[in-house]
Amino acid sequence: MGKSVKGMVRHFACTVAIAAVLAGWGVLRARSAQAAPLVFSEDSYRRLVDASSSRTIAPGTRITVENWRQYRDFMPIWLQGAFNGNSGVHLGSGPEYAIVVGPTLHYPMPGRWRQDAEKYGSQSTLIRQPNGGYVMKGWVAGPPFPNPSGPNKAVEILYNAWAPFRPFILHSSSQGMLVDRFGNRTTQDTNNCFYMLSHLSEPGMPINMPYANGFFYVSRFMVVAPEQSKYTTELSMQPDDPTRLPELYVFLPSLRRSLRLSSAARCSPILGTDSVNDDNAWNPNNFKVELLGEKKLLMPMLDPARAHEASSFVGFTGSDPGTFPGWPRPEVTHWQVRPFYVLHLQWIAQLGPYCFAHRIFYVDKETWIPPFTENWDNENKLWKGLWEIYSPIDFHGVKTIMLDGYAGAHQIDWENGHISASFAGLPTTDDDVPADYKDAQTMTTPGGLSRILR
Repeated sequence: MGKSVKGMVRHFACTVAIAAVLAGWGVLRARSAQAAPLVFSEDSYRRLVDASSSRTIAPGTRITVENWRQYRDFMPIWLQGAFNGNSGVHLGSGPEYAIVVGPTLHYPMPGRWRQDAEKYGSQSTLIRQPNGGYVMKGWVAGPPFPNPSGPNKAVEILYNAWAPFRPFILHSSSQGMLVDRFGNRTTQDTNNCFYMLSHLSEPGMPINMPYANGFFYVSRFMVVAPEQSKYTTELSMQPDDPTRLPELYVFLPSLRRSLRLSSAARCSPILGTDSVNDDNAWNPNNFKVELLGEKKLLMPMLDPARAHEASSFVGFTGSDPGTFPGWPRPEVTHWQVRPFYVLHLQWIAQLGPYCFAHRIFYVDKETWIPPFTENWDNENKLWKGLWEIYSPIDFHGVKTIMLDGYAGAHQIDWENGHISASFAGLPTTDDDVPADYKDAQTMTTPGGLSRILR
């Protein structure tokens, strides 16, 4: 999770257009009676099915609002809440909201990434800070800790999720849907590029690009619609040093220049969205981490032939966004029972106040991708969540999934019912990226924003 806490965060993070769209929007309330809000309990996570258990769900099983309780122990807590109707964002009784279970498949990481894990995996170390957090040192390439173990296993997993596999360049275009409490929606289309500048595992390329300048990952998002917000562009720069604050810039076409945004306001909303700054770019060393278990959980995987079409998601066609906009339709989605690490993050108190009492990262054991995160407020109620939906893509001859190559993504405010959903066009990587985005040396710097209107 470079979002690593991954999701709509990377689609809509830091665009002034979204601020304009969402300013003044109310709370999306349930259209019917709701259950009580979910309250945080570690026991809820520990009750999930252990990865070592023989229990599973047979391929072909269809899960609906009528029978979901039989399978709740295979569901992340947020998914249980979506079935239970704890929020205005919830699953309805229509067939479009069913879960169809398929076989569990494997998505191998690229060969160079696996080779780098063997070559450099023993060089990464953790250094404890006086406040109890841990800083990673010695990471070269591949997963920092390919075989997490020992007393700091949870921290090692967290750093793997912070730095999962990314190609040198990944490009995609997205259509977004922002829904208010009355079911009204607006769209936001973006052009997205993701650059890995250091710790690369690419054949024929250096591990660190000479122009990285202390950054290992940069994301760039440009609004292409609506017209009044066109060319608004956000640049997020993740330092290689996990103790350094990320750098954020936004290009405003109305001013014909870019501005640097504050990265220190971790709990501030990202320009009116349902996410906060710490969802998009964050520092692992600011949290104490506990492993709540290794669990078997349901995760959707979309059919590659239809994964990047509007009709594959609820609400993107027609006039009604539904009760869960962006939900992947069952005819193109097979949910798999996959092994996950469940991490419990808590802010280190010495660092001052913080917006969330608990953060939960669900980390896929095979890929180190965290497709689900949950953020619980200081009254221990489920508040914010991120969800990314994947489909296998071809990368140098390997069918795999990667953090930024998602097919759909969501930002969800579970307490207030807001949701921002999107689907992405088929991503391209490296040599297949459009020519306008291949100049990584320019595109990954604030100076590159000045070229947008040329």
